[in-house]
Amino acid sequence: MDKAKRRFRRNPKTMKINIARQFKILAGLGWILGFAATAAAVPVVFSVNMSVQTALGNFHVGNGDTVLLSGSFNNWVTTNVMPVTADPNVYSITQNLAAASFPQWKFIINPNGNSSGTALNWEVPASTGGGNRFFTSPGVPAGGTNLPVVYFSDASNAPSYQVWITFQVNMAPAIIQGKFTIGGDFVDAFGSWNNFSSSGGLLLTNVPGTSNYVGILITSALPTNSLVNYKYAIDGSGGTWEGNVGTNGAQNRSFTLSSTNQVLPLDYWNNITNNVSYAVLFRVNMLVEYLLGLFNPDSDNLYVNGDWDWNGITAQLTQTADPYVYTGTVDVALAPGTVVNYKYDLNGGLTWENDGVGPGGAKNHQFTLMGITNLPADNFNNYADLGPVNISVSGTQTVLSWASGSNANNHINLQNSSSLQSGWGNVPNTQGKSAITNNFGPGPQFFRLTGP
Repeated sequence: MDKAKRRFRRNPKTMKINIARQFKILAGLGWILGFAATAAAVPVVFSVNMSVQTALGNFHVGNGDTVLLSGSFNNWVTTNVMPVTADPNVYSITQNLAAASFPQWKFIINPNGNSSGTALNWEVPASTGGGNRFFTSPGVPAGGTNLPVVYFSDASNAPSYQVWITFQVNMAPAIIQGKFTIGGDFVDAFGSWNNFSSSGGLLLTNVPGTSNYVGILITSALPTNSLVNYKYAIDGSGGTWEGNVGTNGAQNRSFTLSSTNQVLPLDYWNNITNNVSYAVLFRVNMLVEYLLGLFNPDSDNLYVNGDWDWNGITAQLTQTADPYVYTGTVDVALAPGTVVNYKYDLNGGLTWENDGVGPGGAKNHQFTLMGITNLPADNFNNYADLGPVNISVSGTQTVLSWASGSNANNHINLQNSSSLQSGWGNVPNTQGKSAITNNFGPGPQFFRLTGP
């Protein structure tokens, strides 16, 4: 055996030793790398002081408001409630976070403890320009940390002034019009001091022997010289609101806040000082609803409801000489120039028109009150016709379909003719249906939808 072969025979042992050593080294390195990749979670304590928000009227423990913590470490959920500490103004919660990570977070006010979406009040920290709070390098400490107590939105000082604002309104117009009874109803002032919150306005009390109501708002939540918007509502935010009562038809009343106590001038409900209401004539055509099988003139009643009253049964319309056209006059006690919303309904609120019947897809029909008003005729749900007939051909068969025939109880007939001018006749077996397949033979054919 030559030297080359002898060297080759010795090498396998050496190779085994080297491979084994390399495997141990790589295994150890892999263990080290694996250990580094799975850094331990460590406790991080988040704390926020809510005293200034309480003073500003933005946070009400008595109303059930809670404080939430939301961040990148919990996928920004809004259900992480922070418990209160021994200090009733400070809320704190512990989260287990990965050491050396860089999470972001914010605190949230949850009004009434049951709000969601846009009703939640996310903080806007001044220290981050309104953005998220975050860890700086080197990130979350290896042993965890108690973060310093911060103020919600970094607002650490409550305003140094407090003013009393006296609101007063004469409810005589609403009383005379039957919209309000002393002792039976109540009136609130809502405004920009609490963003017109539906959770409650400023309750006014009756001045005995008069139709005036008075209430005092004590606030430090608004800066001096700011413009304060407000308006009144009967029986809370879900009741009857004033119309457009601001200057030049603006939606809200307003005043400029001073740094001293203010007594606002006496307002009149809807700015009506002479107790005048304006007659508005409504007309609506129900023919299409009848053809669709959704309205029966012999058994259904029709009403119009609006900003003057939304309870569904106040203003009933009556049938005219045309059995499918209904009309009625409503005394609308709103300020001239008010944009008035309204809708029609069947049988006292059981079947309302669809949303989106207003101009540009607005929820409700609308008109601007300009004294006595005769409105143009509406079509219930804005349905002015039965829609198109769709035609498709398969071999010698023609398929005709129409969306308005989807109700089996409808009164719609399909008609055809070889001329647009005359000769129209019902296509057999189409009333109450939404499609038909047939061979209509040679020559041009025209089709239309019509009632009985």
